[in-house]
Amino acid sequence: MFFVDKGLSYSEVGVLYAFREVIINLFEIASGVIADIMGRKKAMVSAFVAYLISFLVFYSLPYFWGFVIAFFFYGIGDSFRTGTHKAMMYAYLLKNNWQAEKTHYYGQTRSWSQKGSAISALISAILVFYTGDYGLMFLLTSIPYLIDLLLLASYPNYLNGSQQSYRGELGQQFKMHFAGLFNELKKRSSIRVVGLTSSFTGYYKASKDYIQIIIMSLASGLVLIDSYTAEQNAAVYIGIAYFVLFWLTSLASKNAYRIEAILGAPSKSLVRLQSIAYVLGFIAGILFVKDFYLAALFCFSFIFIIQNFRRPIAVKYVADKFDEKMMASIMSVESQGETLFASIFALILGVLIDVAGMGWGIAFLSVLLMATSVILRGLKRKRIDK
Repeated sequence: MFFVDKGLSYSEVGVLYAFREVIINLFEIASGVIADIMGRKKAMVSAFVAYLISFLVFYSLPYFWGFVIAFFFYGIGDSFRTGTHKAMMYAYLLKNNWQAEKTHYYGQTRSWSQKGSAISALISAILVFYTGDYGLMFLLTSIPYLIDLLLLASYPNYLNGSQQSYRGELGQQFKMHFAGLFNELKKRSSIRVVGLTSSFTGYYKASKDYIQIIIMSLASGLVLIDSYTAEQNAAVYIGIAYFVLFWLTSLASKNAYRIEAILGAPSKSLVRLQSIAYVLGFIAGILFVKDFYLAALFCFSFIFIIQNFRRPIAVKYVADKFDEKMMASIMSVESQGETLFASIFALILGVLIDVAGMGWGIAFLSVLLMATSVILRGLKRKRIDK
């Protein structure tokens, strides 16, 4: 909405988002290697500096080429952040000999992040309702990011990780690190780990924004305040819905370790949770087709909740399977996998929605992924039996 208000066409908005994804993909894995070699704390500080530059450019240069610059810095920030912060958490757990608490610890940190998103959604709705100025949100967002930057700068230096993993010139260190990363990732077991943790996140990312359509469909027959514009009422509906949703996902992340204890080993927990989510996605799509919007919203919201059960378990699963010395690189590869799956699923979902409508599109994609998951598990069991 902000970009359209600034005179951009929807195609230009699409170009901007595509440009951001290209930047993230170009720097994703390289940024993880840089973090492992040069220092993870330094990489995170650099990421937040890039975010701050991005927000200031969004606010001060509100036209297409200004947004290109802003998205460039935002993409750089995202590429240096993804994976690196999880590797820093793992280094902290190793330092304190708390490796067994990985799911619980990461779940707690993610829980606070989701609470922040809940409060942010509410504040954003209030700002848009009263000012109608989306640009102001970028300026205000820079304040907590600046606080985060100062907090990161105060972290102990051991969170930079094992920077002396390889000896020799810096170029040689990068070469050896890339070689070790490649040798690790070419293993079939490594591909399975990354595929299991990132594929469902790709489904979540590809479909999550459609919840706004469900919310607005539910609210279409309601009028909150007659004297305010449709845009103001929409801000309230979406703000309240996201506040509740993010608060629920915060609780989910906080209790991920309990779900793992119930469902079993990380790999089993991840498979079972994604299977439940695919079923709920199918049901949500059918309910939307039948105009049962409240029930559809309820089912679709559980996909968000399941994603926040899964992520702490997924981080533990990856951390258990790979060497800590290359953890930022591995996490960046996993994030790259999420982006790849999200791009593929978003394209498939977009085509399905164009052909059959949103409800049927989400339902068909959910069934397709459920069937693929069952087939892959069947093939894996056959190989084990042989």
